[in-house]
Amino acid sequence: MNGESVSQVWTDLVQLPGFAVVHVEQDIAHQRYFITVVPERSIGVCPQCHRACDTIKQRRSRDRILDLPIGSHAVELTVRVGQFECPHCDRCFTPPIEFLAEGAHGTERLLGRVAELIRHSDVSNAARFFGVAEKTLEGWYYAFIERQQQRAAEAPSGTIRRIGIDELSLKNGTDSSSP
Repeated sequence: MNGESVSQVWTDLVQLPGFAVVHVEQDIAHQRYFITVVPERSIGVCPQCHRACDTIKQRRSRDRILDLPIGSHAVELTVRVGQFECPHCDRCFTPPIEFLAEGAHGTERLLGRVAELIRHSDVSNAARFFGVAEKTLEGWYYAFIERQQQRAAEAPSGTIRRIGIDELSLKNGTDSSSP
C-alpha cells in the first residue's frame, strides 16, 4: 500500500467528518495511537460577516484530544486547523470543529460513550477505563450533559398534526383524521 491509500484507510477508520488523517504513530508500550488530522478543505465562514473565506493567516494545532479507542489502543488526536483572515471585514477567526467537545480535551463521541458508561457504572470507573483523572472526567461529563440538554431544547419541536392521512378524504373534505 502506498502512503496515500494508508492515509485513506485511517481516514475511513477514524471517521471524523470533513477531516483527513495525515499522520499516525503507534506507541506499542503504552497501547496508544497518535493520529494527526487536517481539514479536507481550506475554507471557513466568517462569523462576523457570514461570507466564505479561504485566506489562512496561520495554522494552529489542538493537541492531546482523546477519542474513542481503536481495538485495545487508546487514541490521541492532534487536530490542525487554520485561523482565517476575512478579507471582507478584516477579522480573524477559527471555524468551529463539530466533533470536538467544547471545554474538554476529548471528542463529542468519546463523551457520549463516557456518559453511556457512567449511566451503567459511575464516574470513577469511567475515568479509570478511559485513563482520565476522575475530577477532569466529571467536569467533562456534566458539561456534555448540559450541551445535550441545550441542543434538545433548541431543536425544532414540530407538532404532529396528522398521521396516515387518507388523501381522498382530505380532498373531499371528509378527513376523519383531524384532531
